[in-house]
Amino acid sequence: MSLRLPLVAVSGLALWVSACQLDKDQKPARPVVHYSLSSATTALGDDGEPLIPESAQAGIAGSLEMLFGTPQAPIYQLLPEWKDEDFDPNWPQYPKGEDGSGEVDPAELVANNQMYWRRQLTAIDAGLWDRVFVQDFTPDLLADWKALCAQTPVEARNEEFKKAARELFENYYPKLSASAELYRQHCLHCHGPEGGGDGPTAPFLNPRPRDYRHGTFKFTAVGKAQPRREDLYRILDEGVTGTSMPSFRRFSQAQLHGLVDYVRLLSMRGMVERSLLATYKEEETLTSGDTIDAYAEVWEKWQKADSKVLTFEGEVPAPTAETIAHGRELFMDAKTGNCLSCHGPEGRGNGASAFAVNPESGKVVPTYKDDWGNEIIPRNLRLGIFRGGRRPIDIYRRIKYGIAGGPMPEAASSLTNEDIWHLVHYVGSLSERPQHKAAHVDHAADHGGDHASEKH
Repeated sequence: MSLRLPLVAVSGLALWVSACQLDKDQKPARPVVHYSLSSATTALGDDGEPLIPESAQAGIAGSLEMLFGTPQAPIYQLLPEWKDEDFDPNWPQYPKGEDGSGEVDPAELVANNQMYWRRQLTAIDAGLWDRVFVQDFTPDLLADWKALCAQTPVEARNEEFKKAARELFENYYPKLSASAELYRQHCLHCHGPEGGGDGPTAPFLNPRPRDYRHGTFKFTAVGKAQPRREDLYRILDEGVTGTSMPSFRRFSQAQLHGLVDYVRLLSMRGMVERSLLATYKEEETLTSGDTIDAYAEVWEKWQKADSKVLTFEGEVPAPTAETIAHGRELFMDAKTGNCLSCHGPEGRGNGASAFAVNPESGKVVPTYKDDWGNEIIPRNLRLGIFRGGRRPIDIYRRIKYGIAGGPMPEAASSLTNEDIWHLVHYVGSLSERPQHKAAHVDHAADHGGDHASEKH
C-alpha cells in the first residue's frame, strides 16, 4: 500500500529537505545581542510617561557603553590614573605596571592550558594539522590559529612554526569579547544579556538565577562585600548544589577566569547604572564627572575584596558530644542563636517565623524575600545541601556573617567564635548524609585561602 501525502505536506517536506542541504560551512544568522537599561531606569509613571526622561535614559546608556562597551566589544574603560600606573583590568594575566592587573598567575595558566589543549599540542608536535580543532567558543584563539596557518603553507611548517603554534595554545587567555561569546552560549539563557537573572529559562528555575547588577553575591568568603575573583571562580568551577547552576569545570582555567572577567563587568555595569540613576533622581541632571565618579567608586569597592576575606585564625575545635549538645542549646535558645525560629526545632526549614498567612488569600506563604524580590524558604538542614559549600568554614561564615542579599542574619555580635563553631558542629550532626567529621579531623585549618590552596 502506497502512502500519499497532501500536496501541502509534500511541499513542506521539500522545503525542509532543501533547507537541510545548506553548505556545511554556512550557518544561520545569529541574533545580535544588545545591552538594555534596567526596569528601574525605564519605569513608567501612572500617566504612562517615563519617570526618567528618555533623554536622560539615553545619557545613562551612552555612559555605560563608554565605560563597558557592547556585548560584541566589551571593555573596561581605563581611568587616567590606571594609564599612569600601566594598570589594565582588560588583561588580568599580565602584571601590574605592565599593562595588566596581575590578578591571574600566568604560570598556572600555562600548566593548565598544556593539559586542556593536550590533543591539539600533540597534533602540532606530530604535524597533523587537520587534527588541530579549536572550538567556536574560543573565537579569538580560532582566529589566531587560522591567521598563523595562513602565513605559512603546510609544506613550510617547520619547528619554528610548531613553537609559535604551541605558544598560541599554551599562553591562551580569552579576550573579553571571547568571554562574552562563551557567556552568550552557556550563561545568557539563565542570567540574561545584562546579567539581570532574566534569561529565557529563568522563569522556569527555582531558585531564580543570580541578578549580577546589584553587585550582591550570596556565597563568598567576604561576607556582604563585593566578591573576590576566587569566590566567583569557585562558583563557576564547582556550581551551586541544590540549584540549576552547574559546574563549568569542563572549561580551562583561562576560560573560567575569562567568565569571571565578564561577570564582573556585567555586575559593575549594573552598579554604575544604579548609581547614575540615583544621582539623576537627586540632581535631575548628570555630568561626565558623575559618570567617572560612579565608575571609580564601584571599582574601588571591588578592589577592596581581597582585604575583606573572613577567616578564622584560632584553632578549630573538633566536634564532640559536648560541643554538639551546646550547639543544640544555642540553636534552640530564642535569646542567643534562635535558629529554630526559621529552621524549625528539627532543622527542616519549617520554623514558626518562616511562613505566614496571606490575609487576602488565606494561604500559607513564605515570610521572607531576598533582595531581588524572590520568596525565601529557610534551608532544610537535614538534607545536608548547603549552597555556599559544605566545609566547616563555609557554614561558619554563613552563621557568623549572614548571607548577602537574603534574610539570614549575622551572629557575630551575639555569639562568640566558640559558640559559632559549636553551632557548626550541631548543624553538621543534623544532616542525614555524611558530612563534616572527616573534614574537621583532616582539614580543620584549611579554610581561608584562595581557590588554588583550598581543598574541595
